[in-house]
Amino acid sequence: MEYDYSPIIGQQYCLPYPTNLAFTTKIAGVRHGELAVIDVNGNPLFWFDGSSKDNKWILVDAISSCTLISMREKDWSLHERWDVFRGDSTNKKDLLFRVKRSSALKIHPKLEVFLADNTKEDECDFKIKGKYRKRSIMIYKANKSTVLAQMRKEHNVVKFPLEKDAFGVNISPYTDYAFIATLIAILHEISQESTRLKEELSEEVVSQMVEELVSS
Repeated sequence: MEYDYSPIIGQQYCLPYPTNLAFTTKIAGVRHGELAVIDVNGNPLFWFDGSSKDNKWILVDAISSCTLISMREKDWSLHERWDVFRGDSTNKKDLLFRVKRSSALKIHPKLEVFLADNTKEDECDFKIKGKYRKRSIMIYKANKSTVLAQMRKEHNVVKFPLEKDAFGVNISPYTDYAFIATLIAILHEISQESTRLKEELSEEVVSQMVEELVSS
């Protein structure tokens, strides 16, 4: 099989063999609830930090502690959209790619990825399909049927147990696994945001019911 060599975040993250990663929210050194990426031996590779005051998420290299990318959600956009930048920057000149929903009206819309030089956005460069909560995500190039990465409920970490919600991702050779990890992190945050909104709505409904009972 022929693979494309196309690093997006870094050439060092494109390995000539398949890569298996595990994603967990409970590992030493990572803030509670935030996503960390480890290899099959349990070694931390990246973690995501969303503690910034300016609504910015960063991907940190676990070995060097350097910020590899910064990403920010565009709240005003009709289509849910994330802009991803190199390093700690959010300047337009450092934009790497954009991620947005294919449709704001569909119940289960695809996510589409546009590289920085694809300014017209007539066609996306990558597509993300599936359901995150069911761990059935697939990532592939938009103009090809070859799957670049596939999420699964099981992971290959055997040296120590992970929480039941930890999951694995299989990545094809020569695919930038830091790029894939960033896409998974965006999916994770979208899922977390959806959960928070549901909880807020539930609390609001309960409060209204209590208020009606008290005033009746």
